[in-house]
Amino acid sequence: MNETAQQETETHELGFYVQRNIRYHMRRGAFFLRWGRFTAFVGVVFGSATVTSLVASSNAYLIGASALIVTLASAVDLVVGTGQRAWLHNDLRKRYLDIEAAMLADDQQALMSKIRHYRSQIRRIEADEPPTLSALEVLARNDVIRSMYPKDQADKHVSKLGWFKRTSAQWFDWDTSEA
Repeated sequence: MNETAQQETETHELGFYVQRNIRYHMRRGAFFLRWGRFTAFVGVVFGSATVTSLVASSNAYLIGASALIVTLASAVDLVVGTGQRAWLHNDLRKRYLDIEAAMLADDQQALMSKIRHYRSQIRRIEADEPPTLSALEVLARNDVIRSMYPKDQADKHVSKLGWFKRTSAQWFDWDTSEA
């Protein structure tokens, strides 16, 4: 492989890696934001139901169940720290977007001379990242492949994940070695 082709491959791989991480953190940030909103919704709805039940002196089981649901949802939200996690993944996504913007602004010659610098920036970002979820990483990779290549080419290169792994990729670290 000649030097020019090797450089093009290297810049393509770096761009792909950055894009995959942008999409990964976009998915994680959106997940935690939705989760935080859902628990807030549960707190408002069932908290209101508890207060209404107390005022109306209705069924003690309804009051207890509503209070338990609010308590559990709030406890999970507090322990997981959905708000902080949403901000973390949003910040990581922005840092990768900054690298991508800098790479796009460079011409090919400048890009080649700065690849080591970009890799150094990426390593600093990776030091701040929480452990990745393999199935979610595969989904982000598939997103990038679909965005970069025509459908017939993309279909050849995307990894197949079962519906359950796709659906629960935000919750569990699935083995994706066969994907």
